[in-house]
Amino acid sequence: MMAMVGKILYWKGCMSRLKMKSIADSTEALLGLLGVDYDTLGGEEGCCGSVLLRTGQYDAARSLAILNADRISSLGYSELVTSCPGCFKTMSSEYPMIIGRAPFRVMHISQFLYGRRAAMEGCLHPIRARVVYHDPCHLGRHMGVYDEPRALIRMVPGADLVEFKYNRSKALCCGAGGGVRSAFPEIAVEVARGITGAPLREAGASIIITSCPFCNYNLKEAGGAEVIDLPEFLLRSWRGS
Repeated sequence: MMAMVGKILYWKGCMSRLKMKSIADSTEALLGLLGVDYDTLGGEEGCCGSVLLRTGQYDAARSLAILNADRISSLGYSELVTSCPGCFKTMSSEYPMIIGRAPFRVMHISQFLYGRRAAMEGCLHPIRARVVYHDPCHLGRHMGVYDEPRALIRMVPGADLVEFKYNRSKALCCGAGGGVRSAFPEIAVEVARGITGAPLREAGASIIITSCPFCNYNLKEAGGAEVIDLPEFLLRSWRGS
């Protein structure tokens, strides 16, 4: 596979690539509408190593980080955009610590889309709903990305964005991170119900928007609300559906 220098690599992340495919599909559709020239690695993408790090498997994570860094940089990509906050955190802030380098720029999709928000102006159709944004732990508390997703949501005509009582750095965890979803699925769902229950009723919203495939999956498992990823929400508005 040959890459053009300066071309963008869209790294879907394991969850979006394998389980929550609608997130990756919507993101690619939105990138296409925006005229973004990008590639994916398809079935050769692999894993970033985030879960390995969270579960203490440092040596395996380091080997995977070296493999990914070498492969992506050898293909000529200087910028990587991902749907997954775990991939975003791991590649941008932890690769430099565990292998001493991150030879490409890493952005979360919310940051990337925010940088191209001018291209969306005039293209978004109304979605008349009260929505609430859920801050993913890796994206918010760990990487400080709070404003970009909210600014993009506010671009959608008719969308009434409200906040959970606990938001931004004090946002409640969805329960899926740190390997909890894999090891203790029942506990993970109970934690998620601590968001889709009373906090959602207090916010008075009918839709939860998040920017993490793990949050999306676990909050949907908890039930009680429509849960949608940020690019899915923007694509729905663009298409007027």
